[in-house]
Amino acid sequence: MRRRIMLLLALGLSFPALAEHPLIGKLWRLSEQRFVSEAELFAQLPTDGWLLLGEQHDNPHHHQLQRHWIASLADRGQLGAVALEMATTVQQPLLDQALMRGSTTTPDSLNWNAGWSWALYADVVRLSLDRAPAVIGTDLPREQQRSVYREGAPSDDMGELHANYMRRLLFESHCGQLPKDSLEGMRQVQLARDQQMAERLDQAQLKALSGVMLTGTIHARNDLGIPLWLEKPAVTVLLTSVQEGRHEPYDYLPESYPGAPVAADYLLFTDAIAERDYCAELQSSHRKTESSGS
Repeated sequence: MRRRIMLLLALGLSFPALAEHPLIGKLWRLSEQRFVSEAELFAQLPTDGWLLLGEQHDNPHHHQLQRHWIASLADRGQLGAVALEMATTVQQPLLDQALMRGSTTTPDSLNWNAGWSWALYADVVRLSLDRAPAVIGTDLPREQQRSVYREGAPSDDMGELHANYMRRLLFESHCGQLPKDSLEGMRQVQLARDQQMAERLDQAQLKALSGVMLTGTIHARNDLGIPLWLEKPAVTVLLTSVQEGRHEPYDYLPESYPGAPVAADYLLFTDAIAERDYCAELQSSHRKTESSGS
């Protein structure tokens, strides 16, 4: 108990959160259906391979955990490159120039995309720049994403069950507001981004160390995202926000399509944040656009 409390304090999480939900701070291994320690996971990470951390982008608890794990792996002499979904391949020269200068790095110096809140990502990016041997931008630039939307991804051989599931996820994640004839183009962009990110991870020189990839949950999933295209060994951990009334790990197993690989190797349970009604915000934005005549 004392160790768990100290970990929460180190991460900036409050002790009352632990009392409120029994899963917070616990790490669940799906293949063995048991809780494991952080040290046990680290000991099993692949050398010359990747730890994929699937985050909820706007949850600060997830970014605190990312910092903690990156620092812990560095302290163990185990940390390889840190790869970012939030940076594109064209930002790589700026990331290279910023290595070992994380404390003085600004969003302008990295040409940071304002769509990714610097307030949320600054600490983990700066830490990575100071402690990792390389920080890698992995995503497709916006111009290439537009091209893929029209022309398709380089590869598309995951089958129709995967395709239909991805179209459904894209439609639901955009609150049912997307024209259905746009879903295939968006799916192709998702495929191309996963393929690009996997290629960047495969190209990285890890030198018998364990790299860490920071990305969204869907991109990190074994059944949907980057691991489907990745040649190097990888372990996937989904950072999972707890919910009231759901106290067992089995309550959080990700849904998928028939015959899919298991979605993740581990679930790491974290505190949740206040829910935002993004669909209501999107609808309000649409109404304002229509009323302005634009």
